[in-house]
Amino acid sequence: PTLLRPLTGSTIHCLPGFHRRVCLKMSSTAKNDASSSHRNTNEPLLIISWNVAGLKPALNKIASDYGSNDNNNKPHPFASYLSHHSNPTLLCLQESKIPHSHLSSRSEPHSCSSIPGYESFWSCATAEKCRGFNGVVTYAKQGCVVRADCNPLGSVELDSQGRCVMTDHGRWVCFNVYVPCGGGASTLPNKMKFLNALREAMGRQRTLGKSVVLVGDMNLKLDKRDVFWRQRVVNIDDVLETEGVEGDDEEEGRRRRRWLLDVKKNWSRITSALETIEAIPRQTTNPSTKETFDRYRARVKAADGKFVMLGSFEDTPEEALYHYNFEEQSYVDSESEEQQPILYQKKNVISIDVLAEIMSKIAHVTWDEGTLRSIAEWEGAGLNVDATPYLWGRGLLEEDGMVDVFRHLYPEAEGRFTCWHQFMNKRYSNEGTRIDFTFVDSDLMQFVEKGDDLRCGTSKHDNPLGEEAALLACTANGMFECGSFAGGGIATATKRALDTQFGPPHTGMIYTPPSYSDHIAVSLLMNREFNESTGQLTLDEKDAATRKSQPHKKQRSIAAFLCALGTKQTSSTSASASSSSSSGGKRAMPQNDNAAKKKSSFFGNSTTTNASKKGKKSSSASGTKDSTKPTSTKPTKVSKNSILSHFKK
Repeated sequence: PTLLRPLTGSTIHCLPGFHRRVCLKMSSTAKNDASSSHRNTNEPLLIISWNVAGLKPALNKIASDYGSNDNNNKPHPFASYLSHHSNPTLLCLQESKIPHSHLSSRSEPHSCSSIPGYESFWSCATAEKCRGFNGVVTYAKQGCVVRADCNPLGSVELDSQGRCVMTDHGRWVCFNVYVPCGGGASTLPNKMKFLNALREAMGRQRTLGKSVVLVGDMNLKLDKRDVFWRQRVVNIDDVLETEGVEGDDEEEGRRRRRWLLDVKKNWSRITSALETIEAIPRQTTNPSTKETFDRYRARVKAADGKFVMLGSFEDTPEEALYHYNFEEQSYVDSESEEQQPILYQKKNVISIDVLAEIMSKIAHVTWDEGTLRSIAEWEGAGLNVDATPYLWGRGLLEEDGMVDVFRHLYPEAEGRFTCWHQFMNKRYSNEGTRIDFTFVDSDLMQFVEKGDDLRCGTSKHDNPLGEEAALLACTANGMFECGSFAGGGIATATKRALDTQFGPPHTGMIYTPPSYSDHIAVSLLMNREFNESTGQLTLDEKDAATRKSQPHKKQRSIAAFLCALGTKQTSSTSASASSSSSSGGKRAMPQNDNAAKKKSSFFGNSTTTNASKKGKKSSSASGTKDSTKPTSTKPTKVSKNSILSHFKK
């Protein structure tokens, strides 16, 4: 039934036995799934973007939580799930991790290339080092796409990473992207190469007169509110140069004077200790495989001669030392002619978390949360404004005229993050980042609708822009429970907790459960006028780029095989019925024993009537049976060659 489900609207009549029942069930199920997914231009247009961190495990959870137990009319599990999310016009997923070979052979999980009522467009990682990773897919309601391109960047090196797919919607295009992660010297060259190619690709579409929508996991931050307040950074050189101290009130001024003075008095002691930093290995044993390996943690020697451990254990020495390297950071763009170092972090730029740790462990100065909050609210605290991804994002807004829709609608929203460290249970304290975005060209902002309010858990909140409302939203009012550090995975959520992810269409965030992904979904709602102006479109399936983005259509499914052969049976039955009608409503029997007595079977081969079997006479000829009884049409085995020829078409 899973393989048959994608064949929307295929009705086969008068098929013998099991095959008739299966195909009729398939037809009914497909129609039910597709009815609400078929595009309606008289309603707003909803776009949902979500990094699923692996489509197969996400679909397994979705099928388990929201799949139907009715085997007689079982809808596609993803189609059923999307119906709870208002059947988005576009569903843009990142980190699908579905190999190209699984799509082209139609062996993808849950037949996820074929959701009833939707077309799907894929960019899979085909580069050797990326296979099995990355991958993006855009599901679009039928009738809203003209063409698609899984190689929109114009670079074999970048396009083969499976990070970008573009869909063309006539007046506008949508780029669905998964930007490379990382922010160090080893990863920034590839990341910036991708971002620069993406910007050029969007520019090419604008020259064709098309507006641009950009959605996906951007792996960058553009506003200090996009990070948990303890992860904001300060430049210690700015702290040391600060003289006058002012605060919103007397208590705030006192706190600010205190931490500024603490840093100035102890910074030389801290820098001396950091000169002794090293990565110390510790042998660890995997409890399952009993394999031993080393993990590393940073260690310094304090002024009193005692050793102090910093941070947590990491997989490599470089990772253990990364957060305690306060030197100026740069990288070289190997493709530029100048080969000049590109600065991405100034000296002594430190996160508040790290600053608090080294002040406590090396200088023996401990700050309370109020003091740490004072640092986070200081005008000098925020993001690393020299980071090249940040500068790229600012250029997107200030030079290309795009709009960060969420931040435009909710400029004061605090704690609204889209990704959390899953293994450290950071979602349950809402210590995350907002790295999943919806951008639109400024000329499209007139069509954007807020829709429903920001989600705040199980009920409305007096201050939906505050941190408390954000914490309630990401934890479902505390119903999502953190996993144990001893193992066992993420705690199972109740149905009530799972259902908090659903709600009316809106522009904002969709708090999908932590068991589905370490990211939540983000949404963009465009008004009815925008949807109407897009109109009903016809997909150009002959376009080479479109065909390449739909590898699942290159391989005809078993369902298509059954229905194609079933059509032959239908035609044969119809012909027989026509002959019967012309002879007074009864089946016409051959008058000559030597006449052809073959009729087409369900599988397209031939079977003979009982009259042609060896040594037996036709019951009709002997007059012992009613001539109106249909002749047996028991199907014979399908030939190997007929199957192979079908799938080679």
